[in-house]
Amino acid sequence: MRLLFALLALFALSAAPEPATRPAPAPGGLVPAVALLSIPEAKVPFGCGLAFPVSQAHDVGSHLQHDTWAWDFRMPEGTPVVAAYDGVVRLARGDSAAGGCDARFAASANYVVVDHGNGLETQYLHFSKVVVRPGDRVRAGDLLGLSGKTGWACGAHLHFKVARADGPGWNNPSVHAQIAGYGDPQVDAEVAAPACQAPKVQVAAKEPTPQDLAAPAQGASSAPAPAVAPASAPAPERPDAAPTRL
Repeated sequence: MRLLFALLALFALSAAPEPATRPAPAPGGLVPAVALLSIPEAKVPFGCGLAFPVSQAHDVGSHLQHDTWAWDFRMPEGTPVVAAYDGVVRLARGDSAAGGCDARFAASANYVVVDHGNGLETQYLHFSKVVVRPGDRVRAGDLLGLSGKTGWACGAHLHFKVARADGPGWNNPSVHAQIAGYGDPQVDAEVAAPACQAPKVQVAAKEPTPQDLAAPAQGASSAPAPAVAPASAPAPERPDAAPTRL
């Protein structure tokens, strides 16, 4: 009987599955992650030296579904809106003057969509004026247009989001992103663009004026120089004189 139990136990052990192999720990005892999703960080999408509050953040109001991770920035109409990354303008519309505080105006928004070549794009909405066209290459900080209230807008503001470049339309699904220096700002948080850099101006050398030429050199005597008698005017040429040769 004991032999029978021993044989059954041996058979059960041989049939048991092997434990799953764990990844080798990295230096320091940490297990390396197989795939980490990095959160994209966008630069402030409006003109340098300006600061505006977030008026709507995530998963609330009109920021649902494809716009879940968008931000709205309250700002006066005509504020410069700039690219948040380098990229190529994929879509741009600036011919609309319609807008209102109702969802039926959503399709009337002026917009710019910039493709960044890494599977992501940025979307900017509600322009009063758009200054770029599809195919234009832009650098982060380049002017895209001026803010406004076209489309579904209860007042002038900028709607901004980072999105997956999933399709040809202008409203692809948003992704969780951050604003450089501010993380993920929420309602009423003020976001400020970096200060404007003064343009580099090369100053031309100053041409000496008659006063400069007349002023005494530093360390020189300030006593007036002796008067010099003016040179006598040349005598008029005689009609039979030969012409002067150079």
